[in-house]
Amino acid sequence: MILLEPGNRILQETVGAQINWDPEEKREPIDVRLCDFDDVSYRVVVDAKAKNLMKVSMNLPCYKTIEQFGGKEAIDTHYQGLTADTVEGYDMTVEVNLDDCKDKEGTIKRIGLMKSRVVGGVFDFFFSALLKGGAPLAPFRFALRKDTEVFLFPAADRVTITFALDFHERVDKAVARVFMQEFVDCRRSLGAAPPCTWGVDPPAEMKHFNITQNTGNLGFITFAVLKSHLANNRKDQIVSVLQSFRNYLQYHIKCSKSFFHSRMRARVRELLLVLNRAKVITDEEKKNMKTITGKTFTRKS
Repeated sequence: MILLEPGNRILQETVGAQINWDPEEKREPIDVRLCDFDDVSYRVVVDAKAKNLMKVSMNLPCYKTIEQFGGKEAIDTHYQGLTADTVEGYDMTVEVNLDDCKDKEGTIKRIGLMKSRVVGGVFDFFFSALLKGGAPLAPFRFALRKDTEVFLFPAADRVTITFALDFHERVDKAVARVFMQEFVDCRRSLGAAPPCTWGVDPPAEMKHFNITQNTGNLGFITFAVLKSHLANNRKDQIVSVLQSFRNYLQYHIKCSKSFFHSRMRARVRELLLVLNRAKVITDEEKKNMKTITGKTFTRKS
């Protein structure tokens, strides 16, 4: 299986085109709007009145929920010196002086990772608290997207993360069940991997949120991240994987469906060839047959 890139490549290319602009060419104002997974949207603006300034804004539907649980801290940590007054309708804005950008490649990468950094800030917030020790934080939940909720249950030695998943299409649901079961089965052969469970019924920890029965969604997949999993500077890698888990799942479902369709089309072509070979030739067609050179002759009875 393929791990998705944590950043938005189109956003990086759009920002990179402005930062790496040839100084001998005339700079033009732009207003570009982009969309990302999880209903996230971006806006890149270079205003005609200040062509040396580029503003990049991001609208993250779950930001207000996660702002005090790692979201704001992630912005302050990763975008120090770039933050600007938030544009109306968006949740964060960064501003870059195109004439005085010291680290061009680093800035392009940082902006491309806006969504990854902010959403990952929630997981980083709880993992950092786990590594520091002390009393566990209170359980927390947030809606990553309309059909996916994330629940975090901190404990003294671990943080348990539960994804409540659902899909709109019936085929997506069927393929997703196979994927989820595969996660559980693979865990048995990987001794160092976080414990993983999958089921239709909510895990016992969900009682904290008064969820004791299935709410009509596809099911719940749970990962238990221990302190040992975060050791040796592996926290950032785990945060990156978890924050993109829903996108990873959606991507592989779409790839699987494309593979199924390509196999079906190939099978149909094979069946058409068989049918053509089995076609019955009438007596009239036999009388008017062609030679190997293409000449037509009439068979005399």
